[in-house]
Amino acid sequence: MESIEYLNEHLWPGRIGHLAVILAFVAGLLATLAYSFATQRRQQPEGDSWRQIGRVAFIGHSLGVVSIIGMLFYVMINQYYEYQYVQAHVSEDLPLKYIFSAFWEGQEGSFLLWMFWHVVLGLILMKKAGSWESPVMAVMALIQVFISSMLLGIYVGWGDDPFKIGANPTLLLREVMDAPIFAKADYLELVKGNGLNPLLQNYWMTIHPPTLFLGFASTSVPFAYAIAGLWTRRHTEWLRPVMPWALFCGAILGTGILMGGAWAYEALSFGGYWAWDPVENMSLVPWLILLGGIHTNLIARNTGYAVRSTYVYYLLSFIFIVYSTFLTRSGVLGDTSVHAFTEMGLEWQLVLFMGAFISLSVFFLASRYKGIPAPEKEEPIGSKEFWMFIGSLVVLFSALIITASTSLPVYNKIIKFFDPTFQGRVITEPIAHYNKYQLWIAVFIGLLSGITQYLRFQEGNLPQQAKRFTLHSLVALGISAALTYLTTFWIEAKAWQYATMLFAAWFALVTNIDYLIFFLRGRLKVAGSVFSHIGFGMMLIGILASGLNKSTISINPFVMDGLIEGADEEGLRNNILLFKGTPLAMGDYEVTYVKDTLETYTRSYTVHYKRKDPATGKVTEEFDLHPNVLYDKSFTKIAASNPSTKRYLNKDIFTHIASLPQVEMDMDYRQRREDSLQYTRFDLAQGVPVSFLDTVPIKNKKQDTFAIKTYSVQLEKLIRNPIHPDYEPQAGDFAVGARLKVQRSGDDSVYTAEPIIVLRDQLLYPYPAQINELSTKVRLTEEVLVPFFVSEEQLKYKEFVFRAGDSIRLNNMSIRFRGFNKKPGNQAYKAEDGDIAVSALLDITSAQGKNFSAEPVYLIRNNQPFNLKDEVAEIGLHARFMAIDPATESATLLIAQQAPKNQAVPVEITTDSFRSDYIVLEAISFPGINLFWLGSTLMMIGLAIAMWNRLKQAHATN
Repeated sequence: MESIEYLNEHLWPGRIGHLAVILAFVAGLLATLAYSFATQRRQQPEGDSWRQIGRVAFIGHSLGVVSIIGMLFYVMINQYYEYQYVQAHVSEDLPLKYIFSAFWEGQEGSFLLWMFWHVVLGLILMKKAGSWESPVMAVMALIQVFISSMLLGIYVGWGDDPFKIGANPTLLLREVMDAPIFAKADYLELVKGNGLNPLLQNYWMTIHPPTLFLGFASTSVPFAYAIAGLWTRRHTEWLRPVMPWALFCGAILGTGILMGGAWAYEALSFGGYWAWDPVENMSLVPWLILLGGIHTNLIARNTGYAVRSTYVYYLLSFIFIVYSTFLTRSGVLGDTSVHAFTEMGLEWQLVLFMGAFISLSVFFLASRYKGIPAPEKEEPIGSKEFWMFIGSLVVLFSALIITASTSLPVYNKIIKFFDPTFQGRVITEPIAHYNKYQLWIAVFIGLLSGITQYLRFQEGNLPQQAKRFTLHSLVALGISAALTYLTTFWIEAKAWQYATMLFAAWFALVTNIDYLIFFLRGRLKVAGSVFSHIGFGMMLIGILASGLNKSTISINPFVMDGLIEGADEEGLRNNILLFKGTPLAMGDYEVTYVKDTLETYTRSYTVHYKRKDPATGKVTEEFDLHPNVLYDKSFTKIAASNPSTKRYLNKDIFTHIASLPQVEMDMDYRQRREDSLQYTRFDLAQGVPVSFLDTVPIKNKKQDTFAIKTYSVQLEKLIRNPIHPDYEPQAGDFAVGARLKVQRSGDDSVYTAEPIIVLRDQLLYPYPAQINELSTKVRLTEEVLVPFFVSEEQLKYKEFVFRAGDSIRLNNMSIRFRGFNKKPGNQAYKAEDGDIAVSALLDITSAQGKNFSAEPVYLIRNNQPFNLKDEVAEIGLHARFMAIDPATESATLLIAQQAPKNQAVPVEITTDSFRSDYIVLEAISFPGINLFWLGSTLMMIGLAIAMWNRLKQAHATN
C-alpha cells in the first residue's frame, strides 16, 4: 500500500522525546548498576571509578527526563494535535495558565512529574550525601528505572496479546488509533483537542500536584537511606543523615495533602475538606507511617532502641507510596473514587514495581536482622522514649486500618477471580466508618503528645523532678478539663466520645504550651515538635467545631415539589430557591440572586447577602458571593459546581449552586423544550388590547389541578434598533423589536415584554421575551419585518446640502443639521482599522411635534466610499450621507419620507414557558474552620523547624 505523506505534522519534537525516553531508561539502568558496583567495591580503588560512572549516568538520566518534559510542554503549548497526549489533554480554548494542570492530568505526565522530583532530589544527594552517595543513589536510580519503564510504550511477547511495558507520551495520534480520518493527508484540519477536565481548571490543581508529588518523591530518600544502612551494615550511622530528609518529607507531603483538602473545600461542592476518599486515604497512609518513623528515629538516635522499627517505618512509607500508585492507576478504584486514573493496561507492571521493592526490603531486613543493634534491656515504662514508641505503633495501627478498608476493591477483585458469584464488600458510609476508629486514635495521640513532653522532666535527676512533674501534670489536667467544659458551650460535643476527644485536644495544647514556656523557656528554634503538637491539638478542635457545629443555613421551610428536579424532601429542606431579583430570608441573612454572566463555559452567579439587626432592622453587613457552574464543551451538562466562601475569623459561609433549571443545565433539553411549546398567534394593532383564555396549572401534592385565566396583550409600539439581553448587534444587522404589555386576571401587575427579531446575512434570528411571573413567552414572526422593507427604488430621495445649524422643512417636518460626529453612533456601523468615518447629526421634529434623531454615516474603507442609511421608522424617514466638502464644511444628504404601512403586527404567545430565572442554593456555616487550617499548617511548620534545626546540627558537626 502506498504510504501517505501527511501535511503539517511536526515530527521532530516526537523524535527528540522518544530518544529522551530511551536515554532516561538506559541511563537510569546504568546509574543503578554503576552505583551498585561502587557500593559493593566501596573499600576498593575501583569503587570511586564506578561512582563517577554512576554520577555521569544519573546526569544523563536527568537530561533525558527534563528533555521529555520540555518536549511535551512545547507540543502542548503549540497545540500540535498530531500527538496523542496533546489531543487528549489540550484544546484551543484552554487558557495557558492551565497548561501545567493539563500536563499532569494524564498518567504519563504525572509519572514525569514524579520522576522530575526524583531527579532534583538525586542531584542534591549526589552533592550532599557524602559516604552514603553510592548506596543511596543506587536505590534512587533503581526507582527511576521502574518509573521510566512506565513511559517506554513497547510490547514484549508474541501472539494477539503481548505484554505492554509503559505508555509512551511522545507517540502520534495515528500511531495509537486506527481511524478512517488518517487516510487523509490533511487529517490535522479535522482534529480538535479534548481539553482539560473542567474539575481540574482551578489554580489549586496548578500548585497542589507538584507539592504532593514532591512529597511522594521525597519518601524515597528515607527508604534509600534505610536500604543503604542495611546494605552496608552501618545500622546506626544512617540515623543522623536521614533525619532532616524524613522531616522534610513529612512537612512537604503533609502540605501537599493539606493543599488537596483546601482544593476540595474551595473548589468542590461536597461541603468539606476531607471525605475519606480512597485516593485521599492512600496519600495519608504513607505520611502517618513516616511520622511514626520520625519518632522511632529520634528514639534510636537518643537511646539506641527502635533501630529495627525505624528501618521498618521508612521502608513501609515508600512501599505504601508505590501501593497507592497501584491503587490509583490500575483502575481498581474506578468505581469508588472520583480521583483515580482510568486503567491504562499497566496494572501488572505496577504490581511488579511494588513487588520488587517489597522483595528488596524483605531481603535486606531478613539477611541483616540479627546484626541490627537491639539493647537487651527494655526501655523503662516511665521513659519518654517508651511512650513515643507506643505512639508510633498507634500511628502505624491507624495507617493499617485505613489501608485495610481502602483495599476492599482489591480484596473483592481477588475473591471474584476465584469465586465469580462473590458480590463483594463495600463501605456504604465511609465517613462514619473511618471516624469510628480514627477518633480514638486521635484521642490517644493527643494525650501522648502531652504526656511525653512532661516525661522530659525526668531526663535529669528523677527524685528532684518528681514534684515538678506532678505539679505541671495536675495543673495541665485541671486547665484542660476547664477549657473542655467551657468549649462545650460553643462546640456541641454532646456525646462523651467527642468530649473525650476535645479534652485530649486541649491537653495536647496546654501541655505543649507549658513545655515551651517553662522547659524550653521560649527557645523557638528548638521547638519544632512543640509547634507540631500544638498544631495537632488545635486541628482536633477545628475538626470538632467545623464537623459538629456545621449547619445548613439555606433552610427552606416549604417543600417545592418539581422546582428542584431530582431532589428528595431532605434536599429541598436543606436548599433554598432564589428567583432573580427577589430577596428571601435565609437564617440571619436576606439573600438575593442578583445576576449571572456566561464566559466561555463558566456561568458565574452573583448572590447578595444582607444581615440586619433584629432589633433595629438596620443593615449591619452586606457582601456578594460568586459561586459558578462549569459546562462541558457540548453544553449538555454541568461538569462542575464551584463554591464561593465568605470568610470570618470564627467561621466560613460556604455557598454553592445545588441545582439549576434543567433548561439551564442542558442546552439540548432547552432546545427540545422550546420546540415543544405551543404558541398561539395574534395580529395586534398598536394600542388595541386583545384578550384570550388559557389554563394555569396549580401544584397540589395529591393531584394536579388547573385554573382558567384571562390574558390581555397589547402592542405599545414597534422599535427599530432594539435592545435584548441575548442579542449582540453586528454590522449589517436589520433588527426590529416590539414593546408589549401583558396582564393576567387575578394579577394587578402589568408586565412588559420586548421580543425582537434580527435579519443577518439572509438568516432570521428570533429573540423571544420571557415573562417569568406569568410563565409566558412572546416572540415575533418574520412578517413583522415586511413594513420595514421599502425598496430604494420606491423612495423619492431629495438632495440637500447642509452646513452646521441649517434647517429645512420636508412634508411638514423640520430637519436640522446639528453637525458632524467623527465617532459615529449608528448601530449599523462597526469600526475597523483604517476606516475614515463621519456621521451627520440630524434633529427631526414631526408634524405632530414629536422629536427624533438620525445619524447617517459617510465611510471610506479600503479607499472605497460607502454610505450607511439611517431611518426613523415611526415617521418613515430615510437619510443617506452622500458626500462631504471640507472646504465649505458642508454635507450632501439624500432624504426621503414614506409613511409606514399601517398593518397588524403578528405576535406568537405561549403560557406554558415555565420560568427559569432561579437558582437552588446551598449555604453552610463552618464554625471554627480556621482552627483546622491554622492547626494543620502549624504542624507542617513544626516539622520544617525541626528539619532546619537538624540541618544546622549536622553542619556544626561537620
